[in-house]
Amino acid sequence: MSMARSRGVRRVGFTLIELLVVIAIIAVLIALLLPAVQSAREAARRAQCVNNLKQIGLGLHNYESANGSFPPGVITYQESPLDCGLGGGRGFTMQALILPYMELSTVYNSINFSWHSGGTQAGQSAGAINRTGMITQINSYVCPSDFQQTPYNISQSLNGYSQTSYAGSAGNYDIWHWYCGCPAQVGGLCVGGVEVKPDGVFGKNYTFRISNITDGTSNTMFVGETARFKNDPDQIFNSWSRGLWFGSNSPGASRPQGSASTVPRMNAAFQLNDTVTFPNSATVGVTGDVDGWLYVSSPDFRTLGQFGFRSQHPGGANFLLGDGSVKFLKETISMGTTTYTPAASRDIGVYRKLATYSGGEVISADAY
Repeated sequence: MSMARSRGVRRVGFTLIELLVVIAIIAVLIALLLPAVQSAREAARRAQCVNNLKQIGLGLHNYESANGSFPPGVITYQESPLDCGLGGGRGFTMQALILPYMELSTVYNSINFSWHSGGTQAGQSAGAINRTGMITQINSYVCPSDFQQTPYNISQSLNGYSQTSYAGSAGNYDIWHWYCGCPAQVGGLCVGGVEVKPDGVFGKNYTFRISNITDGTSNTMFVGETARFKNDPDQIFNSWSRGLWFGSNSPGASRPQGSASTVPRMNAAFQLNDTVTFPNSATVGVTGDVDGWLYVSSPDFRTLGQFGFRSQHPGGANFLLGDGSVKFLKETISMGTTTYTPAASRDIGVYRKLATYSGGEVISADAY
């Protein structure tokens, strides 16, 4: 009897086809949900990036309130009175100078500003002296969407490098191809042997007050994103701890630190060869045209990505304006004319107008 009953029991289960259908449905649901999850994660990362820039903005304004001016974007050589006898340059960035105004006094106090940020000074290793402070990672200086930099260890370099995803806006003039004590009137830039004064708030060796920003703080770019490039050829790219001119593993390429320019297109690619000479008056068309480098066709300065701003957020980058607000600027923002035009009739574009502090440009609120 029991065996007969056992033969009559019907087993309940899934067929192979039914299991495959269920798996296929789950896969489709995951495929539909994954972009939404990734989008939500990116939105959270972008919100954190905005918060980072706002923290930097508070630090800059607190510094200005305490010292009467904003810090320089980068301190290299002493320009006034002129003193080029500083070895490789001090190399401190505005991000190092505002540390105590961002509740990071411990890191600030570990830096001896009498010594350079790295290299050799007076026969001693300034890099080793300042390494403890300079290698500290500051979370507010790194965008969560940025590619992480692998820290240098002590056996690789005595200098301390720590990543940042942000840089001050130096504006539209070429401040990088010139150095302390450059010959007077070379390319119309160096007057009396002193470097060109930037038209952005955070260039090299110049400080500005709020009263100098006559374009209005709400229309003036202070800080923008300078994320690492995808498949970056260099372990050290953008560092808050050393704002100097670096070389690269890519032949002929250089990597300015600390400040960035709006001359290149936003999110322009890494340029493998940027060994250039500033055009003379015959090339540019007018003597002393300090922003003539915007309009030189060879090389095309708009492609020099390592001089400009870039981010890993799709479609653009976050920028801190002088009033403390943060705007997401699209990479399609107007860049103005791309051929040489006399200054009186020149359209430098919305992007570049935002970078100047006293250019007198009128920018519509709906232009960016």
